[in-house]
Amino acid sequence: MRPIPAFGVLFACLAVPAAAQTAVTAPVSLGGDVGIFAPFESGSSGSLTGRFIADVYAWDRLGLRFAAGLANPDLGDRPFGGRATMVYATGGLIQRLNGSVYNPYLHGGVGIYRFSGDNSQTDLGLNFGAGFELQSPIRRTFLTPELTAYVISGDGPRFALALTIGVHTKPR
Repeated sequence: MRPIPAFGVLFACLAVPAAAQTAVTAPVSLGGDVGIFAPFESGSSGSLTGRFIADVYAWDRLGLRFAAGLANPDLGDRPFGGRATMVYATGGLIQRLNGSVYNPYLHGGVGIYRFSGDNSQTDLGLNFGAGFELQSPIRRTFLTPELTAYVISGDGPRFALALTIGVHTKPR
């Protein structure tokens, strides 16, 4: 993936949520995150990552989280490894916690991860993480620093961390 298109996609991850929220009337939080994706595998290196998120709060502070994203890490040692574009879609739960001005939350779920490159494949995986909401200067939006862990099946369980910051709309 070339840097200019990648940065365009990552910028769109931040711009779309604020514009889309005006059409939504349910307790939904839309968002976009950008950050660093770091796989923990011999010979691997990190990349930028971006994702779109929709949190639907069906049970007050407990809700459903749906996300779609991409990353472009180097996986494995050469000559057997190489740069892979990872596109994924996940679904799971999000739990907002009480008692703090920062509005912390926990999330976890399952997903489908599609790798393209030298070793194209589709794998299942788990993700879990935590973050918090900071009121932004833009009305009805939050800044959301978040740390997410990914355990992806395949040739062996792959483990990666993503440290992101995003803009999310405040659920109604």
